[in-house]
Amino acid sequence: MLRAGCRAALRVGPRGREPGAGGRRRRYYSSGPDSLKQTPLHAFHRQQGGRMVNFAGWSMPVQYALSHLESHLHTRQHCSLFDVSHMLQTKVFGRDRVKFMESLVVGDIAELKPDQGTLSLFTNEEGGILDDLIVTSTSEQHLYVVSNAGCREKDWALMQGRAEELRAAGGDVHLEVSENVLLALQGPSAVQVLQTGVSDDLAKLPFMSSAAMGVFGVPGCRVTRCGYTGEDGVEISVPVGRAVELVELLLRDPQVQLAGLAARDSLRLEAGLCLYGNDIDETTTPVEAALVWTLGKRRRVAMDFPGARVIVPQIKGKVKRKRVGLISTGPPIRPHMPILSPEGRPIGRWGAQKWPLGGCLGLATPSLACLHWPPFPLLCHNPGGRTLTLARLAWPSPCVTKSNLQSSQAGPHVKEEGTAACVGSAHLGPSSGGGWLAHTAVLTLTHHLSLLCPGEVTSGCPSPCLKKNVAMGYVEGEQSRVGTVLAVEVRKKSCPALVTRMPFVPTRYHTLK
Repeated sequence: MLRAGCRAALRVGPRGREPGAGGRRRRYYSSGPDSLKQTPLHAFHRQQGGRMVNFAGWSMPVQYALSHLESHLHTRQHCSLFDVSHMLQTKVFGRDRVKFMESLVVGDIAELKPDQGTLSLFTNEEGGILDDLIVTSTSEQHLYVVSNAGCREKDWALMQGRAEELRAAGGDVHLEVSENVLLALQGPSAVQVLQTGVSDDLAKLPFMSSAAMGVFGVPGCRVTRCGYTGEDGVEISVPVGRAVELVELLLRDPQVQLAGLAARDSLRLEAGLCLYGNDIDETTTPVEAALVWTLGKRRRVAMDFPGARVIVPQIKGKVKRKRVGLISTGPPIRPHMPILSPEGRPIGRWGAQKWPLGGCLGLATPSLACLHWPPFPLLCHNPGGRTLTLARLAWPSPCVTKSNLQSSQAGPHVKEEGTAACVGSAHLGPSSGGGWLAHTAVLTLTHHLSLLCPGEVTSGCPSPCLKKNVAMGYVEGEQSRVGTVLAVEVRKKSCPALVTRMPFVPTRYHTLK
């Protein structure tokens, strides 16, 4: 909804996730043990030579015989078949199903026509995005909801909890998890391929609409015209017992090739689509994420969705940061790389930080000497006066070179909004590596300091179609205008980048004329 030449945003590394800047979680693909969850097509993927990796606790194919670059371009030119069965498919029944869903999301579900769907967002009371999802109001009198695999347990708990609350108040709503396989057939020839196996006229099925139908003789399927690539295409929910049969039938057409996570990620990035956990999460609001269009107009006026008191005022006001598209040439741009001003200075937003005593990440005594705020771990040193010395640290080492040490009143990344007093000793001494090492630095803050949270890249890769680097990231509101010249720090060098309108590659969604 939601990685050389083209390694894209794929990162093969340790299992699980690692904390990122400002609390953002970093998503990893990795080789994993047999205990990972498997889709019903797992054995089929292995038979087809799929390279299996850990994705959000699932064993999923990252690519097949075609290289990542070849698979990406094949999707743009013909069509590819993706297994997305790891995503959570939920059916919502009952007369209060719309009321139930609107109590959780920002979209106008009541206005959906039969078999029409919409992208929406689960939000919390602080306006943060809990997940992105597609909600379809089916003509079979239930809502069909598809949400992200990485948020599967969280989303289910959220929906179950709210359903129980409504039932306790006399409401009529109940949930059912669909065990169907979910296939995504994406690319300019996808509908042409599918049309030969269905009786419905797919030309009459526009983007974000859905219909129940038989597909190549397999009954009980639901075909939704949507996808995560920017191309025309469909997602097909298939009864699990006939899924392999349907996949094999689709692959008989030479235009169809199997594709994995690597191509899926670079395709969605070219289309400017967010990846939950990278580009959006609980610390970002829909307005900051440039997803205002997901907010139903009626819902904005009523302010009756979670976080409305935070989100709605942001629509007409100014936000401190905003998601933007970036294009650059030169070395590839990757997630968590700092976004800089053209002069090479970090940009971002000021946030008040009250530092607790303790947790200095191994820098001498329990202290405030090191604040680990990736991608800028900072060394703050106050030898008894009001001057703060600030330096960047080469993580995980606490050493800093003398050339990186910056001394000024408060420094370029810290604003003193209260008073800071030093209790105990504090000094810098030479380290064996030729840098400087903090031995002891204990600060007691009467009030607080404000720290600059640097702008950073959230997704980035070389674009196979554009032959340039494309990326998304967060910058200050004033720097979010299209055409703004910025830079990205790549391997300690400042590389020019231009704020660009998204999608980077034009989308080809099917609309009725």
